[in-house]
This record gives sequence, structure tokens and C-alpha cells, in this order.
Amino acid sequence: MFTQLFGSFLLNKKIVAAEQLKDALDYQKSVHLKLGVLAVNAGFMTSADINEVHNMQSKKDKKFGELAIEMGFLTEEKLNILLSTQKSGHLLLGQALVDKNYLTLEQFENALNMYKNEHHLTNDQFRMLQNGDVDEIVNALYNFTGCSECEIYKSYFSLLIRNIIRFIDADFTPKDKIQVSDYKFNWVATQDILGEIELYTGIGGKEKAIIGFAGKFANETYTVNDEYTQAAVGEFLNQINGMFLVNMSDNNIELELTPQVTINEGSLTDLTEAYCIPVEFSFGRIDFIISKSKPFIKV
Repeated sequence: MFTQLFGSFLLNKKIVAAEQLKDALDYQKSVHLKLGVLAVNAGFMTSADINEVHNMQSKKDKKFGELAIEMGFLTEEKLNILLSTQKSGHLLLGQALVDKNYLTLEQFENALNMYKNEHHLTNDQFRMLQNGDVDEIVNALYNFTGCSECEIYKSYFSLLIRNIIRFIDADFTPKDKIQVSDYKFNWVATQDILGEIELYTGIGGKEKAIIGFAGKFANETYTVNDEYTQAAVGEFLNQINGMFLVNMSDNNIELELTPQVTINEGSLTDLTEAYCIPVEFSFGRIDFIISKSKPFIKV
């Protein structure tokens, strides 16, 4: 999953072009991951250190790891960590971009550091993010600073992402959150959570994306946005919210759900502390919405 996140970051920052990223993603299947890229990713060496070792290799017939230890850049322990590292998707992507001359190793290093700095990640958090730790992904991407229900929102979206992976598709790219007071939709399914904590939740998207999402969840082939498609999307929302209620009950917070509502063409207005989190799938973009208040619905 981190490959998609990092690839999206490279595109958004215009570090690589869309066609370069696609080419690199195709090429990475045949990539041999080099120790230099692993060492930069782990924070054990810089690109300048790597170049020093490569220059020394032109003078001494020794392996990269041997020279890096000899020159004081690595220890035996660190080299063993690198050698035992399993192939990581974003590193294969980085190696492919370097091999294709779309990026230099220094540019790849700078991009990694930019990603960490932008999301305020420590090296340990970055490793957890690469390992697919969903809670860490939510912490990194969705800092709901200033929101009175910050931790509740984080808990909700961690649950949501885990279940997208489980029931929809592991190949998706969550985008940056968008704070909203209004949300214009082509189609949306909504549900209220009531009790000690009150939330308004929704899933929205254009027709093609909604059909694709419903088909994935129901394991069916849908071609139109009819009552079966809409029921499937509504059931996914109900399932997530039901799990959320169970988690809250485990923390002695009792909540209940209203029936799901589906609406064609309109807008949600007067949302409070509300966020839209877009997620890109192969079949299109789906928006996940959360708000502290029930909106006014214009159709």
C-alpha cells in the first residue's frame, strides 16, 4: 500500500511524470534491489556516502557492503539488517526510477526526506508506515488537529481502511483529507451514529465508481447503479459503522445506528467539523465523509 502512497506523493510534487511512474511500476517487477537504496531508506547512509563507496569500488575489488563497513558507514549488524530486508514495494519503485534515470539516488533520498518531513514522521514511524501499519498510516495522513473528536475520527478511519483492504481491494490510494462544510454529490449513502458521540457518515462518488465499489464488496458484476448496487454500498457503510459501535462499546461508550439513506444528485450543507477523504481505486474515486452534525440535504 505504501508504494501507492509514495507514488502519489511523487506525482503530486511533480517529482516524476505520470508516464515515468507507470513505466517504473511496470519495470520494478524485474528490479534487483541494491544495498545503496536500502541503506538510504533505512537512514544508515546518505547518497553522498553511497557515492564514496561506489568511487572506492573503482579502486578496490570488494563488495559494496564490505567497503561500507571498512569505510565506517555501516556496521556488521546494520549490513545484516539490510541483507535480510525483504523486498519493499516503494524501494523497488525507487530503484526502478533510478535505474530508468528518472531520478538520481540523491533525488530519491530527497523525496523520502520530504515525505517524512511533510508528514512529521520519525524513522520508526516511517518503517511502520512501510510495513502497512494502518493506525500509523492514519496518524501520518490524517491529523485532525483542532477537531474536538480527533481520536474518534482517527479510530473510525483506521477501521475503515482495514476493511477496505479486507473487503474491497488492497490496491488503492488514500488522498489527503479535505475539510468541508458542504459536499456536492452525484450519489451518496449516509448513516447517523447516535448516542454519547454523534456522527454523520457517508460514502459518495460518481456512478461508475459506485458501481465498481459495490461490485467489489458484493463480489458481483454490476453494470448499472440500481437498487442492488445502492444496497451493497449502504451495507458496506452499515458494516463499518456496526464494527465501530462494537469497538466503542468495548470502551464503555454505547451508540446506535439509524437506517442507511441513499440520495441521488444533490449536496450536503452545514456540515460541522467535517472531512471528506477521497480514495482512488482502479474503478474510480470514492469519497468517505464524516461530520459531527447531520447536514441539511439539498436535492
